Amino acid sequence: MSPKMSFLCSIQIIAFFILFHILLINPIHYAFSDGLFEERLPPASVGDREASLYTKINPPVLTSDSKENSFFELKLFDAKTDETIKFVSYFIAVEKDDKLLMRDLFHSPTGPLKLKINPTSSESITVFGSTEPFLGGWTSETGDITINGPLLLEGGLYHFAIEIFGIDSPRNIFTPENAPRFDSWLSVGDVYRDDIIDSGKKYNITLISYYDQIQNFKYDSQKSNISWIMPFNWDLKRIQDNNIFVHEEIKIPKTLTKFSEKNAFDAVVNGNPLVGRSIALDPFTEENNFIIHLLLNKADIIKIAEKINNDANTNSTNNTASTMNFTLSPAEQKIVETTSEVVSDVGGILVNLNWDEQILPNQDTNLQLRFSDALSTKEINGDIKYDIIIYDKSGNKIITKQDLIARNATDSQVLKFPSKGIYQMEVHIKGITYPDVATPDQTRNGIARGTIVVS
Repeated sequence: MSPKMSFLCSIQIIAFFILFHILLINPIHYAFSDGLFEERLPPASVGDREASLYTKINPPVLTSDSKENSFFELKLFDAKTDETIKFVSYFIAVEKDDKLLMRDLFHSPTGPLKLKINPTSSESITVFGSTEPFLGGWTSETGDITINGPLLLEGGLYHFAIEIFGIDSPRNIFTPENAPRFDSWLSVGDVYRDDIIDSGKKYNITLISYYDQIQNFKYDSQKSNISWIMPFNWDLKRIQDNNIFVHEEIKIPKTLTKFSEKNAFDAVVNGNPLVGRSIALDPFTEENNFIIHLLLNKADIIKIAEKINNDANTNSTNNTASTMNFTLSPAEQKIVETTSEVVSDVGGILVNLNWDEQILPNQDTNLQLRFSDALSTKEINGDIKYDIIIYDKSGNKIITKQDLIARNATDSQVLKFPSKGIYQMEVHIKGITYPDVATPDQTRNGIARGTIVVS
């Protein structure tokens, strides 16, 4: 694959590969994100610059129609100026379930790299492209390269280990100890569709897992209970060391009224009930479907993992659960309360909502918002651009506030409701602007949903 090169350059490349194998055994992680399909990784020193790496899997949710049109995109850019860095050589290794799927060198003269993936069951990788003459990395004039092989073949968690061999010129190579390295854990969602039978009628259910593959889907019509499992590594240290987020989305036809007309649900993960912000209801996005979101952030998952690991120790066994087990069923109608915190469906943003003690009709109501990172549970050091949309019980928009800015991730707004009743609220996160970063980070965009009671 590589043309002849000078002895010194050959030694450099050999050193890179030796170092890379060492790093695979003892990885140095700059950033973790477990459960996202798009990332803007924290900056690393690249020569005399601080560079950030943008990575994305597209589409984020696999279907039978999308498997032949999957892409992995990368872009290295100056974190302060947002200027794209050119002539980047990317050494990329891809793993799934601890199995190495690909390891190869790519070069993009323009900087951004787009790998078009044609997933195949073959164990070997075939790359279609030319090679640049200095390092022999796969390249094209546009930065678009096609790959056939077992990449993005199925939903689940993929580990991309990316090392930057050089920038600015094909001949500008980093020494091994100065080569920037980025680690990205990206999830490809999984879509499952099934027809269930309830009271002699057939209903089509769509279940989307944004973390890993859906398995063992079941419906008990007598108990009105939906259950499924998903592969998950409950190792407590792994979870503590990673920013992690799990999102399951269930679409239920509104004609199945035992679900769509309920305002409360019992959701359980490995025997642990989910409450509050972990269950978000969306009756308005789709005309024919009632959508339920189950949202588990890092703190939720750690709590469950501690219990699972403690139970394993109590039972004197080294075996812990290897799956995340979900059950969902309608609960008894309950008194609806105003939501105090919500989590976005994509991007892992937690929004704390502090309302006036009582929300009255036709009077100004003060709302304070504080945004934080639901993945790491840390405060966000940046300005949040967002919208607020509030619906009445019929799905009509009664309040819309657009392009709001939460400076240093906090803001306050004044709202006025026309009458008593229960309202649905959406907070649309549209970008995060960090200090000394030129353009907003839009990889965390998503919608957080909650309820407002006006009495």
